[in-house]
Amino acid sequence: MIYKWKRNPKNAPNAQDAGECIEAIKKRRGGITPQLLVIEANKKRSPLHDCFEWDDSKAAGEYRIVQAREILRFLVIVIEPETETEETRYIRAFIAPPEIEQDDGASYVTIEEVRSDKDLHEAYLRQLKQELDAIKDKIKTYREFVSVVKAIEAVKI
Repeated sequence: MIYKWKRNPKNAPNAQDAGECIEAIKKRRGGITPQLLVIEANKKRSPLHDCFEWDDSKAAGEYRIVQAREILRFLVIVIEPETETEETRYIRAFIAPPEIEQDDGASYVTIEEVRSDKDLHEAYLRQLKQELDAIKDKIKTYREFVSVVKAIEAVKI
């Protein structure tokens, strides 16, 4: 199997080495979980060792940032139905514009800001289209999703 990074994690080793390491762990342990990956990567000789922060005080701070991102990603605004035929909708309250996703100090914006700022709106639409294309790539080999793939391909941004 040939491995490649979709996005490079922090201190990423060669993707092929990482993939083969994970395959070996899976074979040896009978499966692979994030917990097993951390246990195995704790060994200094593991090609995955440097992907992790092993200083517990630094790791705790980094994990709190992950938790803060979850709060920002998972909080939604409730849109009540205006008619009996409509359903309640939920949309993300805060969004990380595509250009700031890699910048930890960058600010999230509200959906209202995205809708009212032309540049943010266009950037967010491009981001959504990329996400749709990623979904399309995942499902295109399944006949059950042919109509979904065609609908995604019809979206022009």
